[in-house]
Formats: sequence, C-alpha cells, structure tokens
Amino acid sequence: MRFLFGVLVGILGVFVAGYFIAMSGNISVAATNRGGLNDKIDSFLSAVSDRSIEKHAPKKTNPFAKDPAAAAAGLLHYKENCLYCHGAKDIDALEFAKGFNPGAPMLDMKDVQELKDGELFWIISNGIRATGMPAFSPTHKEDEIWKIVSFVRRLPKLTDDEVAKLKAGRQEDHHHEEAAKQ
Repeated sequence: MRFLFGVLVGILGVFVAGYFIAMSGNISVAATNRGGLNDKIDSFLSAVSDRSIEKHAPKKTNPFAKDPAAAAAGLLHYKENCLYCHGAKDIDALEFAKGFNPGAPMLDMKDVQELKDGELFWIISNGIRATGMPAFSPTHKEDEIWKIVSFVRRLPKLTDDEVAKLKAGRQEDHHHEEAAKQ
C-alpha cells in the first residue's frame, strides 16, 4: 500500500512540476523559436493532433471523388481560402504565411495526400487549434468542403490551366510586378 501511495505521489509531483514549469513563462511560445524543447513540444502536439484527427474524422469517402466539376468548384474555394497559406504548384504561399510555426504544409505532399478523405474533410471543416488552420464549417456547406477535398486530391497533378486559374488576380503577384517596375 505504501508503495502504491509513493507511486501516486510521484506521478502527482511530475504533473505539479510540469504545471509550474509551463506557467512560469520560461517556455517561449514565439513563432520564431525553433529547435530544442520547442521541437519536442511540436512533435508531441503533432502526434496528439494526428490521433485526434484519426479518431474524429468521418470514415466515409468523398462523394464527389469522381466528379470533375467538383474539383473545378473546389479550385475556386481553394483559391479564395487556402492558396494564401498552402500555395500550390509554381505558386508560393503569401509572405505572411511564411512566418507560421508550424508552417502550413504544401497540400500536394505525400503525407497530406495519404490522409483519408474523411481526415481531410475533418481538418478543413474543424481546423486545427494554434496552427493558423481555421475551421471552414461555419462558412461552408458540407458539399463545398467535399469539393475542396476533391481539389486537394488534384494538387499533385495540376494542369497548366488550373495553375493559371489559381494565379489569376492574385494581389501579391500584382504587388511584386508593380515593385519590379519601380
């Protein structure tokens, strides 16, 4: 009995010490900090996020997966809501997104493309806390989010026409063109 009590007191001590260290302000939350303890915390939080997404994501597949019109509609939503942070083939994320830590992933990457449809849907719908990834379910209907998933699946094989549509009218591109003229 004394042994069990000692184990419980030891566990409680670890949690109390962790709480006081966290609340001391000594752990920097600056987006510019990288390496050391920050990498360990980021790795832990990434694993927590991955498990949460796996658990909460719907198990169904994209009902628009084979509909080319869905990917075209998704392109418009992607351009308006996602391109600024995630970029696309031959299109960089906007300047402000380069300061994110963790950074917004390129969605044509293998790790992202290996996510299940339901996981992509869940992420887009619900966002991910403290990463800059907002929830789109308050502003988008379920069908619209599935169409964004359809377009995200197209990202590794975008056509030149799709890239041109994504680039058309981008404010940052116009800003850089004007700056280059001066």
